[in-house]
Amino acid sequence: MIIFTQHALLKLEQRNIPKLLVVKTLEFPDYEFDSYGERGIVYKKFSKLYLKVIYMKEGGNIIVITQYWEEKPRLIK
Repeated sequence: MIIFTQHALLKLEQRNIPKLLVVKTLEFPDYEFDSYGERGIVYKKFSKLYLKVIYMKEGGNIIVITQYWEEKPRLIK
């Protein structure tokens, strides 16, 4: 199950990002990286921008921490 934190829900609204795009990014990422602690980062390209989603796994759930648009993944050289 994908669970959105209150922060993630607020940022979805502020940034006008549909939840469906976050779900697609998590299910079919173009790039996937480990972050610090238990966090992970996934990117998926939509049109000219990449959606970056920061999440963590807890039990069988994926907890979305935040999401935002970037011109290109920062972790790609």
